[in-house]
Amino acid sequence: MKFPRYLYLTVLSLFFALQGVLPSAACTPQGAKLIEACISVEFPESCSDLPPDPSLVTGTLPNGLRYVLKENPEPKNRVAIYLDVQAGSFHESESQRGYAHFLEHMLFNGSTHFKPGELVEYFQSIGMSFGGDTNAKTAFDSTAYNIILPGGDRKQLEKGLLVMADYARGGLLLESEIERERGVILSEKRARDSVEYRTYVAGSEFALRGTLLPERMPIGVEETLKKANQRSLKKFYDAWYRPENMFLVVVGDFKKAEIEPLIVSTFKDLKAGAAKPACPDFGHIRHRGTEVFYHHEEELGRTEVSIETLWHTEKMEDSLELQTRKLYEYAVNLLLQNRLQRLQEQPDMPFTRAEYTSGDMYDRVEYAGISAHARPEKWPEAMRLLEHSLRQALTQGFSEDELGRVRKELVAKFEQAALTSATRDSKDIANEIVNHLNKNRVYMSPEQERDLYVPLLKSMNLAKVNDSLRSTWDHNSRLLSLVGDTKLSTETARAEILKVYKAAAREKPVVVAEKPRAVFPYLQLPAAGKVETTIPFKEIGVERLVFANGVTVNLKKTEFQKNEVLAEVHFGSGKLTEPLPGLALLANGMVNGSGSGTLPRSELDEVLAGSTVETQFKVAESSFVWSGKAVSTDTERLFQVLQTLIVDPGLRPDVFERVKRDTGQAYQGLERDVRGAMQIKVEPFLAGNDPRFGMPPWSAVEKLSLTEIRQWLLPEFEKGRLEVSVVGDFNRDEVVQLAGRYFGSLNPRETQKHKAEKVSFPAGGMLKVDVNSSTDKAIVLLAWPTDDFWDIHRTRRLHMLAAVFDDRLRKVVREKLGATYSPEVYSSSSRVYPNYGMLAVQMVVEPGKEKQIGDEVRKIAEDLRLNGVTEEELARAKAPMMTSLRDSVRSNHYWLSSVLVQSSEYPQQLDWPKSILSDFEAVTAKELHTLAGKYLVNDRLASAWVVPAGEGK
Repeated sequence: MKFPRYLYLTVLSLFFALQGVLPSAACTPQGAKLIEACISVEFPESCSDLPPDPSLVTGTLPNGLRYVLKENPEPKNRVAIYLDVQAGSFHESESQRGYAHFLEHMLFNGSTHFKPGELVEYFQSIGMSFGGDTNAKTAFDSTAYNIILPGGDRKQLEKGLLVMADYARGGLLLESEIERERGVILSEKRARDSVEYRTYVAGSEFALRGTLLPERMPIGVEETLKKANQRSLKKFYDAWYRPENMFLVVVGDFKKAEIEPLIVSTFKDLKAGAAKPACPDFGHIRHRGTEVFYHHEEELGRTEVSIETLWHTEKMEDSLELQTRKLYEYAVNLLLQNRLQRLQEQPDMPFTRAEYTSGDMYDRVEYAGISAHARPEKWPEAMRLLEHSLRQALTQGFSEDELGRVRKELVAKFEQAALTSATRDSKDIANEIVNHLNKNRVYMSPEQERDLYVPLLKSMNLAKVNDSLRSTWDHNSRLLSLVGDTKLSTETARAEILKVYKAAAREKPVVVAEKPRAVFPYLQLPAAGKVETTIPFKEIGVERLVFANGVTVNLKKTEFQKNEVLAEVHFGSGKLTEPLPGLALLANGMVNGSGSGTLPRSELDEVLAGSTVETQFKVAESSFVWSGKAVSTDTERLFQVLQTLIVDPGLRPDVFERVKRDTGQAYQGLERDVRGAMQIKVEPFLAGNDPRFGMPPWSAVEKLSLTEIRQWLLPEFEKGRLEVSVVGDFNRDEVVQLAGRYFGSLNPRETQKHKAEKVSFPAGGMLKVDVNSSTDKAIVLLAWPTDDFWDIHRTRRLHMLAAVFDDRLRKVVREKLGATYSPEVYSSSSRVYPNYGMLAVQMVVEPGKEKQIGDEVRKIAEDLRLNGVTEEELARAKAPMMTSLRDSVRSNHYWLSSVLVQSSEYPQQLDWPKSILSDFEAVTAKELHTLAGKYLVNDRLASAWVVPAGEGK
């Protein structure tokens, strides 16, 4: 479950001791003051009764620029700096559509202190990756720039703040750079185009007509993007990039006493470049009563049916009253979601993935909706069941048992957030602060939220919960929607949808009755298994236990993430033993959706309400995997659930049929999408058409049966070799005891591993895939064969070579030619298939330019092969990689996924942490030249074009 942003509310504490910093003006608390101006000049807590987080320092400079500081030790030595401009696509005029986003791009291309091309190279030189540690995004109401510094010393802080000051008012906006960046932006527009995006735009134009939302999509329109010049972009820049319309957020491993004076000296002289502009008129949504939206999109690959209500609202200051209302609304969301989950588990349901949501858009439009993915021929029945489910909740309300489950779920989430707060990532915290300020919401610490909201949850009144739902739907607005691959007559579609809805509204609701409360039935276990061997790996703080039944348990105790425990159970041989193509594809969805053999998924979730246990199943290349996470206090429940899911797997017929239907619909979309063709056609091609790679054709998947899945999976669940790996902040003796009780007590497991057959790379091969797609974009992929993973010295250097290649590609194909938005270069070396690996380049391009762009890539590869890598290029690639690696080795995910998992089969993994930093640091330009000379041979290159039908000739 994704926890909603408003439940992470935090409040800022004001300190005005710094000379030259002005306090915000006071206002009436408790939501009494409506916000009128589009440029805010106060912090949210100045007009709120919510308690502030005392760890935050805030201030306002005389020119109006606000700042927020928070010292945070994780990741060690790193500092996240965000500059948020409270202006986005909403603030554009009709002739400026796309300018907010265009301007965001341009501020990387030359400023007062950084000439064009210098900024990215500066970031790389100090160990920051372009796109990872430095980025920006444009939204409807704001534009945010962020840099994640690799250190918090004075020199780096000064330079980081200087970069932000240049973004704020130092952009050069050179005509030559505008012309070059125009191609990149048009490429980004092309890359983002999809049937999903078109459907979203069409739905917004109907439902939100009368407001700016559908008129100001951040990507803009080609007409205005092609006209943008220095004068027009500077007009927008000067109008909206003004100190009083910006705030700076700095979170990380620094001392606030050192950074505050730097902020004052760097930003105090910023001035607006033009008179304060008029605020845009957001407008009002226009529809009333019951309206119908129908949008046919064959390539979407699914049918979505929904019933929604929308209404206009006015902006309100944050308050306990407001957030209490939001808390009740979210409880309603969970209550209805739980009902829909039980409903969709019933046999012969016409829909899958049903959900209920509510919320607001920019504090101007509130909404609620119930929706589902339906079979095309079953959309009337799906509409009927959604109407009945909603009406039953509105008329009969919820039960105390239902509310009790939701209380436990939410209390557990608040407790989890508080228990793990000490090691939160600075970037995540900075993002939360920015989001809260943009919504004018107060930011509180997780501990404060727990102390404030848990008592509210425990006293939550059922009658008020029911009233919350009724008040949400007590508006003169019903929007009935049918979108996707259901084909109706354009002339009669809306009348037909309305007829179905009205007929359903006249019927008595037919819904699933509430079941008795589920209980966990798996608490009787045999005696704990005996540990036959304990193997310490003291140098890396790892321990291995081998039980008499053949089960291996790997342990690594850490304090990287406070009170967090991660576990993975690997068993069997995974996709290596897949008897028929497509079984793994269906198994992933079916096993995850089935719960256990005794408890359907909805009942298992009910049993786990109040715990923090989360689990996920996947079929990996050489094993089946149940992964899980929990807070430390739920360690035993985590072991219980993982063991249950292995000894009593849920392989339910109704879930199999639902997953198969969903997969069939998804294929309809994938077969009309260039991205889908990459999975269905190109990935198998790169493996010599081995059926274990990519996605098999639907004609093969369609024939598969539940019996075939059971015959494959059940023996592996019962007998397959089994290894448990646990990493995190746990009690070692407790985990050893739990491992013996829940896994050491299992029946004896096999110890043999399945041998992987060799995979053939199509050296010199070329594949062109024509896709009957309406999106105007093509994908070009070029790949050179390399080798498998197990020479770790070579594998690391191949990653470094890919980083250098990526940097060259960015300069030539993105910046010089403007031919693609986000070129990707990666090295992929197999851990499973001997001698199989590749270094690959992939990018979205304009149809018809596949050969031109492919030739440019070949030139880069040939130059690397013949002339190698310069020391400067190596330094720019190495510094960001080292920064990333230093962060990585201090994370639970690294130790679990890269070191412990399957280390009983591949013991060399346990040596890798000893050398990872020193070996990467030791990479030389000569070594990369040798690798390029050996592998980047264009005669052995395999290439693929995926193009809209009729293009790429």
